[in-house]
Amino acid sequence: MTKRRSPTMRDVALMAGVSLSTVSNYANGRWQRLSPETRDSIDTAIESLGYRVNSAARSLRSTRTRTIGLLALDDSLRFLADPLTGLYLAGIGDAARESGYSVLVQASRMKSRADDLMTPIDEHRIDAACVLLSGARAGRRRILQRLDASSVPYAVLDETDTLDVAPRAISVRADQAGGTTALVEHLISNGHRRIAFIAARTPWAVLEQRFDGFKTVLRRHKILVDPDLCLFEGDWTPTSAVPMVRKLLALKSRPTAVVCGSDLLAIGAMRAATDIGFSVPSDLAVAGFDDFDVSEQVSPSLTTVRVPAWEMGRTAAELLIARLEDAGKPSASLCLNTTLVIRESA
Repeated sequence: MTKRRSPTMRDVALMAGVSLSTVSNYANGRWQRLSPETRDSIDTAIESLGYRVNSAARSLRSTRTRTIGLLALDDSLRFLADPLTGLYLAGIGDAARESGYSVLVQASRMKSRADDLMTPIDEHRIDAACVLLSGARAGRRRILQRLDASSVPYAVLDETDTLDVAPRAISVRADQAGGTTALVEHLISNGHRRIAFIAARTPWAVLEQRFDGFKTVLRRHKILVDPDLCLFEGDWTPTSAVPMVRKLLALKSRPTAVVCGSDLLAIGAMRAATDIGFSVPSDLAVAGFDDFDVSEQVSPSLTTVRVPAWEMGRTAAELLIARLEDAGKPSASLCLNTTLVIRESA
């Protein structure tokens, strides 16, 4: 006979029709602000399921776990395999290990399920969190507000207006718009006026900053931001660049250069262009963003913008650990420089 599993706090939340954090607050004695109806719903669910509050865990909730969480929200397929995410995580992991901390990764692809992202905080499994968010801006802001209402120190990677929404946050970002500015100025100096921009469909703060920088430079030079040249389709894999590049090169007034929202898209764009008979960079200049290791190895080597993703992850973790050691440390907002790397493709 299969042994029936014990009910969990999540089961109680689902039956009661409330969030996991609400049940966590109730179970840990923080019920004063809950309405009588909510408390009754939770009581009924607990009794019906036979859920037992873990009093040992409750008594230890103030004990340090020496664990830092990476809370990542992204709807893209295989986003944890993306090299940029890997570099963030490597930086966090290196800093954590040197200070005797472990790293827990909590990833969610469902934009509407902020509870999933908050689970390690609600269950007291982490001491601090590094947060990496995609999705619509309003949704990201709501999650930041929830994080700010928690008691856990946290750092947000690559959001521009973090402290406006979440004053407790540590903000660590790169100068994405500045990197795009340098890149587009380089293309214009080489005579390009019909410049395209391609990226994945999923909204993302980093993408917003890169595209804003792109548009700002074109307008400064009185170059039309042509919507036919700005495509947001698929995901961040090289394959997603193929249909976008084919559309662009089929235009009557086609672009002579394309800025890609990431190096992976740029690699796919170069392949797509050469497959249909265009030479890179003679017929189409191609530039990327991030400067992954592979970008120097492809042929032609990729012109791109170097983003200090490893340094960002490491800095965020170091600041969090410093705050754990000294709760009086103030909020911080750091912006790391990006660097234009000119190679053969543009």
